[in-house]
Order: sequence, then structure tokens, then C-alpha cells
Amino acid sequence: MSFWIFFLLLIIVTIDIPLCVGGDCSFIGFKELLSINNIIAFSSFILLLLGALFYYQFMNSLKGDLDLPITIEKIENINYEYFALLVTIISLIAFDFTTLRGLVLLVVLLVILCAIFIKTELFYSNPSFALLGFHIYKADTNNADMKDKIFISKNKIKVGDKVKYLKISDKVYFTKKAVI
Repeated sequence: MSFWIFFLLLIIVTIDIPLCVGGDCSFIGFKELLSINNIIAFSSFILLLLGALFYYQFMNSLKGDLDLPITIEKIENINYEYFALLVTIISLIAFDFTTLRGLVLLVVLLVILCAIFIKTELFYSNPSFALLGFHIYKADTNNADMKDKIFISKNKIKVGDKVKYLKISDKVYFTKKAVI
């Protein structure tokens, strides 16, 4: 899901669709569109759909029961962290997608980036979250075990708010404002 933007840009950069303006134009057919010239764009489209499926599953899992409300005691908006991954993603567009070496290098770098973001729990800096209306906060709560944690929320949160939460990892939680 973190690479939605990259896959969309990759489709734009690599798609090879003939354009025709005039009265004698006709559809070239799906076989031509899915030819080797468009394999990268088609693969990116499949990965884009897979990302949408993961987002749908993520949102459904958040509809379940959340833990009891806690009170925010200290909070810092860290939405600027979205830009770290966004800059990395945009720089990947500079690769040469016409050579096998360029494609292999791209895949290796994507795997390494994914591993780093998961292992360091930086997956929350996903720029797709920003486009989908999520906010990132670093917060302390009235729960002694929840100090200096990362909260992802569709709501704007401030000190004194009560939030329900769902643990995503040891450091990262999805939160919703509690209606009390």
C-alpha cells in the first residue's frame, strides 16, 4: 500500500498506448495492449489493485472492537514524516525500465525498502495515508505502557481527547476519537 503512488507513476511513465486522432481510428485489441511493451505498466496496475485490496482489508479490520478509551496527555503532529517515503518513491522513477538490469535493480531496491520500513516500523510514514486523510501523531497517554507511541488517525487529536485504539505494532496504533 505504501507504494501506490510509485505504481501509478510507473504506469504513466511506461505505458505504451498508440494514440490516433481522426476518423479512421480503431481499437488495437487487448492482446496488443498487454504485449511485452506494457508488461511493466500492467504489472504496476496489478500491484495497484493489490494495494487497494490491502487498504480495504485494513479499513475493515479497523471496524472491529477497539480497546477502551485512553486520554491524550501530550501530542505532537508528525505529518511531515510522509515526505521521507514520498521523496524516496519519486526518486525511483528515474530508473531505466527498458533494461533487465534496471528492472532487477528496481525490484531489489523495492524489497530492501519494504524490509527496512517494516523492520524499523516506519511503515506509518506512508504517503498514501496522507492522501486518504490520515494524520500521524507521536503521543503520550494516561496509560503508562503507551508513552512515546505513534498514533495514526482519521481524526485530528489534541491533548485531553479520549481515543480508542487498535495496536498495529509495538510502537504504532490506529486511533479513533472516543464518543463519550
